[in-house]
Amino acid sequence: MKKGKVAWKIISSAVLLFVFFVMFILIRSANWFMNNFHEVELSTAVYQLFSPLKGTETGVLDDYINQCFYPSAAFSVIGIIIYILCDMIAGNLGLEVNLRIIAKDFRFKIGAGRWMKAVKIIALWTVVVIMLVMVVDRSVAVGLPAYVESISVVSRIFEDEYVDPDTVSITFPDQKRNLIVIYLESMETTYASESVGGGKQYNYITELTELAEENVFFSDDDDLGGAGRASGSGWTMGGLFASATGVPYKLPVDGNSAGDYISIVPGLKGLGDVLEENGYRNYFMCGSEAVFGGRKDFYEQHGNYSIMDYNTAKRDNIIPEDYHVYWGMEDEKLYEYARQELPDIAQYEEPFCFMMLTVDTHPGDGYICSLCKDDYPKQYENVLACASRQADQFVSWVKEQEWYENTTIILMGDHLSMKADFWDDINDYQRKIYNCFLNLPQGVMCEYTRNRDFTVMDMFPTILAAIGADIEGERLALGVNLFSDQKTLPEIMGSKEFNRELDLYSNYYYKNFIIGENK
Repeated sequence: MKKGKVAWKIISSAVLLFVFFVMFILIRSANWFMNNFHEVELSTAVYQLFSPLKGTETGVLDDYINQCFYPSAAFSVIGIIIYILCDMIAGNLGLEVNLRIIAKDFRFKIGAGRWMKAVKIIALWTVVVIMLVMVVDRSVAVGLPAYVESISVVSRIFEDEYVDPDTVSITFPDQKRNLIVIYLESMETTYASESVGGGKQYNYITELTELAEENVFFSDDDDLGGAGRASGSGWTMGGLFASATGVPYKLPVDGNSAGDYISIVPGLKGLGDVLEENGYRNYFMCGSEAVFGGRKDFYEQHGNYSIMDYNTAKRDNIIPEDYHVYWGMEDEKLYEYARQELPDIAQYEEPFCFMMLTVDTHPGDGYICSLCKDDYPKQYENVLACASRQADQFVSWVKEQEWYENTTIILMGDHLSMKADFWDDINDYQRKIYNCFLNLPQGVMCEYTRNRDFTVMDMFPTILAAIGADIEGERLALGVNLFSDQKTLPEIMGSKEFNRELDLYSNYYYKNFIIGENK
């Protein structure tokens, strides 16, 4: 065989191997996405997959590699081996056809390999076309067209609706209140029973349900309800970011590597900035490494937060130096850490804002700690019940502290859960994010808490109002103070149109927030 022909066969086989691999991995990735990220935006899944490994629990990425990358590579290699074998066989076989028509014999002979070559080409193109059809079908199913639109079509929602906190008056009371915000990982009201407004047969979050019912919560209906989905806030950093700034997370797609930027949205003013300007000492605590997702840089640059995380917990003797479970340390240790630090924080003359983020209820099946019971058949159900008890116990502890009287507590989910295999029994129940407000100051209106269409972005002005701040016009960023009678943007625009606008690219966002041209 001539060298040129050999080289061509090697090149064509390599190209075909690459094509097979790309199509296999696209199909398997789409199926994996739909199995693991039920009702989650494609951009959110992309963000999770391309997260840096530092400070993470790598189960999602490991599962993707095992379920998508390795099988796709194996199928591609098998496919190319079959192709090469067929090519070799085609070079050594001929086709001879003998026909007898009206007592006359006809003989047709095709040279060796010609008919096999034709069959091979037809079979190859049949396989490729079938796979292409599957790729297109799966791409539509996971929302690729909407994702392409989101990075190619320009929105004007920020030009038309954004309220710059620097342009409105935010007035605090003479005696400023302390603030504790507990972000509960993936906490939905869906986990409550149908009898109290949830979506399940059993109430896995009994204590959280009772806390909400005995205090103040916002709902999309007359029952437990909660906040709706907002584009750009469907994962932890997205939810933290949106609730603190009133806008979606729209930094250039590079995974959870926001921490690689020298300045995180320098043109954006959020909750931490407002609190710092008004004399608050800010703190952020989590059980993982705070660098993950750019959390450390975001909180340090927007409110000068003191950061307490998995690493500082080792320094402060909460956990041993070699301790590591799940994402770092479980919530049992996290609450212990908070109980240790808060009394010291409260001794300062300045008011404080203390935010903490739990982690045990993170999908897949959550983390079973020493406090968890075995009341339900599934691990995740028991983890939810344990998370509910721990949050309630921590709130009870705070209530016993001498500084509680002047402290507002807010519990809220960071986003809807990504646990795709937990919703088969909820029928058409509309999943919502949990929220609860405790110990509000006098004068806060609570007559507008029901039948509200709202998202975590409305929490920015609502949190400020919950500690007694008066906001001119009741709006900040894209959020509305839910204690007021002002309509939210989802109520004005409709949730579908609101989220579509959030999905689209924004020149205003890029120039004013990411670059900070006007600051």
